[in-house]
Parts: sequence; C-alpha cells; structure tokens
Amino acid sequence: MSRRAVAGIVITLAALVAAGSFAQGEGADAAAGAPQNTIAAVGPDVTVFAFTDIGNYGSSGGFAGYAIGTRSCNRGDAPLSWCEGGFTCAAGAGTEDHPVIAQNLYRLKDGRFEQVGMSWLKHGFESTNSTTAGCSGASGQSCTQPPSGPAQLGVGCTDPYVSSLNGSRPAGRRSEVNATTGVFPYPYSSPGGPYQVYDQRLKVSTNDLAAAQNPGALYYGEAQYIAGDDALAGNGLNNASYRRVTVGASPNYALTLTGTFFEKQPAINAWPAADPTVMLIDVDVPSSPVERYQVARKVTDIGGGLWHYEYAVRNHNSARSARSLTVAFPVPTTISGVGFKDIESHSGEPYSTADWSVSTTSTSVSWFTDTFAVNPNANALRFATMFNFWFDADQPPSDSIGNALELFTAGSPTSVSFNKFNELFSNGFESGATGAWSGST
Repeated sequence: MSRRAVAGIVITLAALVAAGSFAQGEGADAAAGAPQNTIAAVGPDVTVFAFTDIGNYGSSGGFAGYAIGTRSCNRGDAPLSWCEGGFTCAAGAGTEDHPVIAQNLYRLKDGRFEQVGMSWLKHGFESTNSTTAGCSGASGQSCTQPPSGPAQLGVGCTDPYVSSLNGSRPAGRRSEVNATTGVFPYPYSSPGGPYQVYDQRLKVSTNDLAAAQNPGALYYGEAQYIAGDDALAGNGLNNASYRRVTVGASPNYALTLTGTFFEKQPAINAWPAADPTVMLIDVDVPSSPVERYQVARKVTDIGGGLWHYEYAVRNHNSARSARSLTVAFPVPTTISGVGFKDIESHSGEPYSTADWSVSTTSTSVSWFTDTFAVNPNANALRFATMFNFWFDADQPPSDSIGNALELFTAGSPTSVSFNKFNELFSNGFESGATGAWSGST
C-alpha cells in the first residue's frame, strides 16, 4: 500500500551513542560552545534533514493540535531498516524494525526556555529513497538505492513525511518505546476515536500561544527519530532537529515555519543561541548505547545579594529516565522562589501528570517524583521531554556547585553528576569529552 494513501505518524528519538563532541554550533542561531552531537557515521545514521510543513488542526477546549512534517536523511554508510508491512523486510529484520517520530514545541519567554507541546509517535513505513540536494552518506555519496527497496532507507537517501502523515491517527504511544535501543512492540497499541483535534498530535495549551499572554515569546518546533539499528550503531545522538515557528491569531493559532533549520540539534540549543549567558552541556549515562540528557543553565544577578537560577533538563534518549534533580552549594545558602514546570503526557498515556515535589536543606535544593518501586508510571523525565527548574539563592554561580540527576529505573549508576558547565566530571576528577566520562553512583 502506498504511504501517500495511508496516514501515519512517525517521529522518533534515536538511541544514544557512545561518542559526542562539543563543537561550536553552525549557523547564525547556533550558540558558541553548545554541544552539537557530531558523531562518526558508521552504520545507518538517520537524521531529521528538514521540516516540510506544519499541519494546523485548530483548537478545542483550550488546546490546539499540530503536526510537523519531516524529511529524513541517512547520513551513514549502511541502509537503515524501514520495514512496516506490504513488502519484504531486509534480511534479519521484521515489521517492528522501522523508525518512530516524535514532535515537540518549545517557547522562549522572559528568559525561560520551556516545552509547551508534545505528540505521540508516528510509526514509519515505506521509504521513498529520494535524492535531495544536501543529503549525502558518510563518504559524501548521493542516494544509493538499498537492496530491500522501500523496506530500507538507502545511504544518502531521503524520505518525506508531510504533516498529514505525521498528524494521522491512530499514532503510537511513547510509553511503548525504549528510546535507548529503539525497541518497541509491533503492532503497537493505540485507542481509536472519536478524537479531539489535538489527541495524539502535538498538543499545546492555547494559553501558551495567545499573543496577549505571551508578548515577545519565540517558539521552536522539534522532531526526533528513534530507530533500533541507528541506535545500536551508535548514531542516535544526532536524531533531533529544530526550526523556529511563528504563531497566528486565535482561534486556530496556526504555526508557520520561519528562519534557519538546524539539523542534528535539539531545540534546547536555541536557548544559548538566543542568549549567550546560557550554558548548555551534555550529561551522559554510561551505557551501551549511551543515554543522554541535555542540561542548560542561566544565572542572573537580580540585585540585593541574590541570583536567579534557571535550569532546563531535556532527556534525549534515556530509557531509564530521571526522577530527581539536586543542586548543591558548597556553603550554607538561603534558597527561595523555587519553581518547577513539566510537559504533561496526554491522550491516554499511562503516566502521572503530578508536579515534582521540592525539598531544601541549608545547602541544597532538590526536585523529585516517586521512585519506580512506588509508582512505575510516576511523572519521570522521559525521552524527548524537557522539564524546567528555578530558584533564587544568595550565592553566585561557581564550579563548586554540584548538580546531580537521579535515574528513575534500576541500574548502575543510580545517578549522574555534573558541576562545571562545559566540563563533565565523575567521581570528582574526570572531565572533557563524554567518551572519557563515566558518571557516578
């Protein structure tokens, strides 16, 4: 069956890889020093190469529904499995061996970069293996037709999923996908209609879009692919890309693409691009494939001996997820004005939407949700999702401030620590490239 005749949603998170870099960003909007997830493309390497369009489905009950059209590119040196049905899969592959696609929306407002929308997942099917200028394989080769035809994405080839496909329903639950390995059950489960305009799509509160309530706000769309063979080849860290969008008037709040497209960069990179005082680092869980978080921090001297701290923490592909963030000062510190913001799962996902709790001591502040043992469906920070944390303190920023993410599911390490922004460390001595960083327990 032609994919042009079938609606579906495919966007995903790729599984994380062992090697990363801290190369300077490219393009006018890229932030100097921001991690760029540049990885040697050995094996299949799918990226979000472009956004094709945005589907605007209107609003209902205080929420708007959207879909971001995506074009993928295989920048690796081997075909990527793209099998879903209707044709013969590549040798050793099954109908579960295809990418999924996630879509997100972010807002930069009053110095805070936050996620305001998220979608379910589009399951990919039938690659067109198109030749598109700018997409090339690891050795610069143009589109090479793969042995299994539409059941694979060939090296240097592209495949478009316009918004009508990425916005079609039923979509797949994020909760069924292991974003680190790209493994998920297939066929996937999904409730049928009737649907609201936003169900399973990129759902955004109209309060987060209305111009009168968000003067001067900037918005960014993001899409991410997850694919098992891409992840296991160590190429999953570059599978998210972003681009600015503008917001139209009520009642539809139509989104329109604008500005530069940033391939292989998650939207959190837009924050230091817009504000050079923001520091952004990758925080990796040592595993195979590597599980990555991106952490951004902005500190502002607000006078009166106080500093305002803003953190944004994004889970790129960690299946273990995170359940707490702790910021610890080296000396007694008065902490006030503590806040938290998440992005809520929707449309029947099983996860809790309860805000994280807060605890302070004489030297630290912590945000946390239930442990996995208490509630497997607690509101953990899961893949392709970003949470915000903020507070005021009577101590300035320094490399002596310790930060730690505690992981949600069991495993080793139980947490990862970081203190020097632009330098990662473990056990107090390792720093620099993530390939040499081991995490901490």
